[in-house]
Amino acid sequence: MGIWGIFAVTFLAVHCTGLPVMEVRGRTVETVMDKILAANRDTNLFEGDIPQTVTSRNGIRDVSKVWATRIIPYELRSGHFSSTEQAVIQEAMDEYAVRTCITLVPRTNEVDYLDIHKGSGCWSYVGVQGGRQELSLGNGCVYHGIAIHEFMHAAGFWHEQSRYDRDEYVIIQWENIQSGTEHNFNRYSEVDVTVLGQAYDFGSVMHYSATAFSSNGSPTIVARDPEAPTLGQRNGFSDIDVAKLNALYSCHMPVGWSEWTEWSPCDETCTKTRRRFCSDPNGCEGHNIETESCPWPCQVGIHPDCGQYYFDGAFGEIRSPGYPGYYLDMATCRYMINATAGSTISMSFLTFDVEDHTSCGYDVLKVYDGGDTSSPLVATLCGSTTPSPITSSGDRLMIEFATDPAVNGQGFVIQYTTVPTAFICSFDADLCGFTQDGDDQFDWTRNYGRTTSSSTGPPSDAHGSGYYMFIEASGSVSLGDAARLRTPTLSANTVGYCLFFQYHMYGVDINTLNVYVTDGNSVLGTPEFSVSGDQGNMWLPGQLTIPGDADFQLVFEGTRGSSWRGDIAIDDVVVFEGTCA
Repeated sequence: MGIWGIFAVTFLAVHCTGLPVMEVRGRTVETVMDKILAANRDTNLFEGDIPQTVTSRNGIRDVSKVWATRIIPYELRSGHFSSTEQAVIQEAMDEYAVRTCITLVPRTNEVDYLDIHKGSGCWSYVGVQGGRQELSLGNGCVYHGIAIHEFMHAAGFWHEQSRYDRDEYVIIQWENIQSGTEHNFNRYSEVDVTVLGQAYDFGSVMHYSATAFSSNGSPTIVARDPEAPTLGQRNGFSDIDVAKLNALYSCHMPVGWSEWTEWSPCDETCTKTRRRFCSDPNGCEGHNIETESCPWPCQVGIHPDCGQYYFDGAFGEIRSPGYPGYYLDMATCRYMINATAGSTISMSFLTFDVEDHTSCGYDVLKVYDGGDTSSPLVATLCGSTTPSPITSSGDRLMIEFATDPAVNGQGFVIQYTTVPTAFICSFDADLCGFTQDGDDQFDWTRNYGRTTSSSTGPPSDAHGSGYYMFIEASGSVSLGDAARLRTPTLSANTVGYCLFFQYHMYGVDINTLNVYVTDGNSVLGTPEFSVSGDQGNMWLPGQLTIPGDADFQLVFEGTRGSSWRGDIAIDDVVVFEGTCA
């Protein structure tokens, strides 16, 4: 990777409150972020400790926000810190000098510098702001780890869990987050942040603790890997923190030009940018920025965080940017669905939460019956009521989602099919006609959020917010006991069908998930789909081609393993005409 800083921006302020600390293996662990949030309980700061006022995300990502000479001048306000506190701050500065090429030095006459004082709480701006720049280490803040944390903000880094790939490594437990603070867990795209070539850092001094902003003491962040290190840091730098600082400041290179960054993603003008910075106090010859035009399918005026623009295939899903977190401010997104010639498109909403207004004058989702926004407008949608399904008259639908700079919602999840659908169920409203089999040993359970058993089962449905079906492997059931769930009877056709569904099988004692195609008899025969054992803590896609030469039912069978650590779950069951891809 290049030297882009870990720059992301949050537009809303948060009121911090006292938070419980995390328990790990029976002992209490108070991380740097726990201490910061406790000290800042009476402040209004972005992401807990950033007094950010920048309103343009793209600007904050500029490498002009690094300290160009690798030297950060500072003034320590006279009379604010005791000799003991000054020693703690100096220790943190010394660690920067020893482990990175960044040095913090007392200011002489430099224009840009840190004004370190004992203000209200612990906080810092992100990157060099220009001129005198405040950094507060208030009461409850003068610890080695907190000083390291705030100096990393000043050097140009945001919090670790906001990086664009974080959902591959951690799960945000939205139901446990204090109301009104959900935006502190937003995930940003590569437009805003970069990983600087480093792995996800569970133990970063810049990572939230497991219970940050918790409303009930339960975790708000859970690692997908149960063997992952404790979230956050108590003492100071992790090795990856040091590696990122050294990468951002091109510490391996001599004084002069840094390396060029990688090209940025395409912006709303379909332009990509790369930059470098000069670490020579006497200046460098040449230019520090290059731009290039982006090829199609970049769409002028479309926010780069919107994600994929063009959708096709028999079946697909479209999510609002940032889902299941809150969507973006001041964004316009367009999604074009293209069906096979001669087919129509059917789309349904699994979730919908867009700022409400009588005429949808703030945030709005519009659906056009055609390939662009000049096509007939068939729906103008906002609010939290799930809209009715929409079917196109031809082979294209255009979806436009536009937001204003104020209130945000969770957004939407849309599923579409471009061929006739015989059956579809997300379990969010009900069982969709599924019935429990009377010849098995126990039943499937409809559930929202995490299963009750630890170290097994999904933490949420396949979309992060909704219902799913699972077999509860604890209680009175025994090894090999089966729970079976049947679809309604589906009619024969000449082209056959494709079954698509998602499944979750995580735990040391997972047994087997089977899918049968049957004419309704209790004798099931051989399963057409079967998978056994631990498949990891993730939702996986399953599919099965069905001949369709006779009326049929589908039976989902989950069998219990040797202990309670064996929950199996299914979600998003769709049966559509034609063979699977």
